Amino acid sequence: MPPLIFKITPLNPLKYFIYLSSAAVIITSLFFDLKYLSIVLPISLVFIIVPYLYEIFSRRLNMPNIYFLVSVVCLMIADYMIYTDFTKNFSYICICIFLYTILSSLALKEYVFEIKIKWKNALSYPFIIASLLICYLIFSFSSLIIDVLPDSKLIISLPVTGLIIYYLVSYYLYVSDAYRYGIKLLVAIITCVAIVALTSMNQLYLQCDSCTLFIALGHILGIYIFMRFLVIQDPKDVQDVIKHDL
Repeated sequence: MPPLIFKITPLNPLKYFIYLSSAAVIITSLFFDLKYLSIVLPISLVFIIVPYLYEIFSRRLNMPNIYFLVSVVCLMIADYMIYTDFTKNFSYICICIFLYTILSSLALKEYVFEIKIKWKNALSYPFIIASLLICYLIFSFSSLIIDVLPDSKLIISLPVTGLIIYYLVSYYLYVSDAYRYGIKLLVAIITCVAIVALTSMNQLYLQCDSCTLFIALGHILGIYIFMRFLVIQDPKDVQDVIKHDL
C-alpha cells in the first residue's frame, strides 16, 4: 500500500496582515477602551492596502487604483474621528463617508466603461425591491440620527447621496453579469450600508461592545472584499457570453 501523501497548500504570508489586524480589532473591542479603536482600526486598513499594493506590483498589473487608495485614507480618517468623539466630529465624519463612497464609485469607472446594458433589463423586480429596502434602511437610520442631532439635517444628505450612488454603480456592474466576480461588489456595498447605519446607531443609542466588534470586523471584511475584486477582476476581462449578448 503506497504511503499517503498530504498536499499542504502554503498560506499566502500577506494574509497574515488581515488575520493580524482582525485579531487586534477583536482584542481591542473586547478587552480595552473603545477609544483605542481610533488607532487600531485605521492601522487595520493599512494592513489591507499593503497586500493590495504587493499583488498589483507582483503580478505586474496596471498601476494601483488611486481612487481606491484615497478612499481608504478617507475611511481611516473617519474611523479615527468616530472613536474619538462621534457627536463632535459628526459633520467631518459625514464628509469622509461621502468622499469614500464617491471615490469607491470612481474606482469602478473602468469597469463601467467596458460594458453597456439596456436599462429596461436592469430595472427588474429584484432591483426595485432591493433598492426600496436599501433606501428604507438609509432614510430610517437617518431619521434616528436627526432625532439625536437635529442640526445634522443638511450634512447627513452627503453620505446618503454617496451611498445611493455607490449602490447604483455596484448594482449596474452586478446586473450586467459581465464580470465573473461581480457578486463581490454587491456584498461590499451591502456591507458598507449596514456598517455605516449600525455605526451611527451604536454610537448614539446602543454603546454595545459586541456590536462594536461586529461593526469593526464587518468594516474590515467589506473593504477586503472590494479590494479583492479590484485585484482579481481585470476591467477588460468581460465574459464572452455577455460580449455576444451585448
